[in-house]
Amino acid sequence: MFQEWFDAYWNRLVDFCEHHCNDEQIAMDMVQDIFCSLWKRKEVMEEIIQIEHYLFRAARIRINDYYREKYKRIDQTHELTETFCHSINNTEETIYFRDLDHFVDGLVNRLPCRCRQVYTLSRNSGLSIPEIAEALSLSEKTVEAHLTKALKFLRNKIATSEQK
Repeated sequence: MFQEWFDAYWNRLVDFCEHHCNDEQIAMDMVQDIFCSLWKRKEVMEEIIQIEHYLFRAARIRINDYYREKYKRIDQTHELTETFCHSINNTEETIYFRDLDHFVDGLVNRLPCRCRQVYTLSRNSGLSIPEIAEALSLSEKTVEAHLTKALKFLRNKIATSEQK
């Protein structure tokens, strides 16, 4: 079953990913990750009814993750140069910013998986609630609940750390 799916969908998925990320190697890595993930969960393969839908949805998620990470780094670099370019205490403020950014990233990584996905798609990729709901195949109310939970967790943890 796995080999049939691999043979039938590998090229189509690579083309799809390459079309969206404009890099064949990155596209091949994405598709390889998708099939590796599927293989690791081979016990649920028989439960998948529409494999094409499943694989292309996984590809869309991988593409979203790719751009989220890419633009997160670009935005952080841009923000650093914009914010600290005119500052007298550039070095000190850069250190504080990096510490805060590292602290927040650590908190985000402590969120439950789906909650973390929703938060990063919202805050790092700039997707709206309806776009996130479509990308993750969730209802908008569920996306709102995950986002509320993530923001409440982050606010509480940041407030607690400021009191120390």
